[in-house]
Amino acid sequence: MVDTGISFTVGLLLGGLSLMVGWGLLWFVVGAIGLARQTSGWPIFMSSVSSTAIAGSVMALMFWTVDAARLSSPALHAGLAGIPLALLAASAFRLQDGRRIGPAFVEGTRLMWQQLLGAHQEEGGCGHCHEQPPVEQHPCQQKPCFEQSCHEKPCEGKL
Repeated sequence: MVDTGISFTVGLLLGGLSLMVGWGLLWFVVGAIGLARQTSGWPIFMSSVSSTAIAGSVMALMFWTVDAARLSSPALHAGLAGIPLALLAASAFRLQDGRRIGPAFVEGTRLMWQQLLGAHQEEGGCGHCHEQPPVEQHPCQQKPCFEQSCHEKPCEGKL
């Protein structure tokens, strides 16, 4: 039973570290492109390098210290899926402003990606994004609001 618990814990750690390495490599590429385009600085690039290197070295150390028989354990394989499944379950919960965590995380990542890569800047960006005039929306249509004070004054007559 203890052996199964150790294998599961090692799987959880390896699953979390592999997500960290993958996320670090993604931001390594984004940071390198941003650094080449001069839309982001060295701190972002070095942060991605250090996080990837630290997670990768801890993962390599774990592979080196773990017994080869433990790596084929079903408990370890179940543990590998633990952290990604926990993140998937957490993405369904709501933030304080009422948005779901998963879509808010994806949107924040997309916005940061665009900012670091300079995708929506006049020079070096996509160019055609700023040709259309911005459409002004009423505040009730911009994002879902779950505050009680907003629903005391409905938006029907204000559009």
